[in-house]
Amino acid sequence: MKTKRVVLCTAILLLALIVMGFMVQKAHTVTLASGESTEKAEQIRPLWATVTVSGDCDTDVIFTDVATGKQYIVGYITHGTSEKIRLEKGKWYTVKGAGNLTLRPVTVRAA
Repeated sequence: MKTKRVVLCTAILLLALIVMGFMVQKAHTVTLASGESTEKAEQIRPLWATVTVSGDCDTDVIFTDVATGKQYIVGYITHGTSEKIRLEKGKWYTVKGAGNLTLRPVTVRAA
């Protein structure tokens, strides 16, 4: 009986963690709209070390570290596909790419 209770509690805890993870992903997904230029006005900061990028047109996506100017490139994404890139957690980046770019999980600030 005690073993069943431990297994049940563990399963409930695991399910709660999974649901919370999905809620964080959804709350920290942002779409940067295209404007006059390909550089987006907002800056992003990754919540974790990996950011998922997708877009509505064919483009390269360039992340530039605001503090150092170092660039990280997602080479050529197409409409309907997504790519992952490893960025340094806690740093701010500007984003450059054509069309509307969807990024997650990130926080955003106006540049």
